[in-house]
Amino acid sequence: MFSLLRSTLVAAILFFPLQLTVPGQDTHAPERDADLAAADQLFRADKFAEAEASYQALLKNDPKLVPAQVGLVRALLGQQKIDEALDAVSAALAAQPNSAALLAAKGDVQFRSGEMSDAETSYDAAMELDPLGVRAHIGLMRLYGSYSMYRLAYDQLKSAHEMAPDDFVVQMNWLRLLPRKDQLAALESYLDTPHPGYEKETKRMAQDLELMKATVDNSVHACRLVSKVEQTETKLVGIIRAITGSARETGVSLSTKVNDHNVLLQLDTGASGIIVARKLAKATGLTLLSAEHLSGIGDDGEQSGYKAIADHIHVGDLEFRDCVVHVVDMPGLGDGLIGTNVFGSYVVDIDLPGKLLKLSPLPKRPEDAVALTSLNSEGEEQVNAEQKESSLTEQTPNEQKPSAIDPEAARSLPRNRYIAPEMVNWTKVFRFGHLMLVPTVVGDSKPMLFLLDTGFFTSILSLRAGREVSKVYSEDRVGIGGLSGRVKRIYTSREATLHFGHLQQKANGILTLDLSTQSRQAGTEVSGILGFETLNHLEVKLDYRDGLVDFEYDPQRQKR
Repeated sequence: MFSLLRSTLVAAILFFPLQLTVPGQDTHAPERDADLAAADQLFRADKFAEAEASYQALLKNDPKLVPAQVGLVRALLGQQKIDEALDAVSAALAAQPNSAALLAAKGDVQFRSGEMSDAETSYDAAMELDPLGVRAHIGLMRLYGSYSMYRLAYDQLKSAHEMAPDDFVVQMNWLRLLPRKDQLAALESYLDTPHPGYEKETKRMAQDLELMKATVDNSVHACRLVSKVEQTETKLVGIIRAITGSARETGVSLSTKVNDHNVLLQLDTGASGIIVARKLAKATGLTLLSAEHLSGIGDDGEQSGYKAIADHIHVGDLEFRDCVVHVVDMPGLGDGLIGTNVFGSYVVDIDLPGKLLKLSPLPKRPEDAVALTSLNSEGEEQVNAEQKESSLTEQTPNEQKPSAIDPEAARSLPRNRYIAPEMVNWTKVFRFGHLMLVPTVVGDSKPMLFLLDTGFFTSILSLRAGREVSKVYSEDRVGIGGLSGRVKRIYTSREATLHFGHLQQKANGILTLDLSTQSRQAGTEVSGILGFETLNHLEVKLDYRDGLVDFEYDPQRQKR
């Protein structure tokens, strides 16, 4: 239900807008440079409408001023004006088709629209025209990361860092590859000086710095498996709630133990980490680490909370020690929830008809001696964390040799997805932090990206997608809330058939919500949610490491 928890520093920076000074352009007149810098400052301060007007004013005097054209496109994206952004960049490219900066900006619009293949084509074209274009490298880094091709993403970041080590986005993404103490020193150095226009990100960085200071000389709170059992299964408990006047199953909970206290946590594929209610944190004796802000479905914005340490957590027969959890006030959700990404070092098998959660080892990569087993209780995005425990001396044929790798970065060098023989028919999904976005077709629409979310009671369309595939109508019979409060405006669309994986399902009167906030947080278009009402008929298998999902439907197992 609380899908789209605020990501950590790494994920937040990954999608932060790039600075708007385009390398390789001719020097402009001083007054024009000053106007352009002022427009860029408005953009970085999230004053997108004012930035749009400033860029438009610059373009009236010089319609082919590429930095202003690029700035206008990104200011429109900041306002969620995706179609207008595409029109603007297409018009600019019609006049200057060989502009690498404009091609990279077009890739950004296509990436934000969820048109990944088209975005890759635009970035590649920009790279061909200007191999030193940082924006194309950063665009491909984000794109390959969403493909779970983490080594390719790293290569793009490494190239960008060599060309523009002082670029804000490059700096923050490079930072995550450093050892913890070096990350702390780099953050402290950055925060020692003011950065006008980056106040929002600076605030979040300060929160991360607080956590690092609290833990850097102690345990890394890795939430390591201490029991000898490598796989387990445990029963799921149905959650019954009243929807439109009738009681029905809206989700499932997992029985766990936190510091020897029995806890029921809602199992949520759309959430990140373990999140517990403040009253439960006190009862279980969790140790405070640092403050943080969380957000999710709802119109009330971020909610305050804090990170804490659980000495041990039991899930089925598995016991984990020294785990970071999130604490927040959550009216109406009982003890809390657990995002399935915490089990990202396992194959996660959610058998909803059978009410079972099964965890088993991920397929071992051919070059690895053993598979990593840990619980990602914090939900922090890790780029192939298992690489930290494996040798870098064994490389696949397409990978660089260690001599070409930065020694510090080599300690956590990421790897591309591995598709084991038994998973060749699984569906490739797009990863954005903890989010798994599934390619989905609505009727005869073009492919869209839907969030996989057992925590949301039903499947929905975004307002943007709903208007594309059908008419939408106001809906006042259903109340929806999440971690960010109540949803004020709810709509419904006419019947729609959803095609995903190897399956299809007909939905009558599918709910429609404005998901622009969720799309902005993810950095790409979230066109809908595959919710519990749809998934409850399926056995859903997840491979977070490789960005793979499998849906199994057996009509003989259906209860209704």
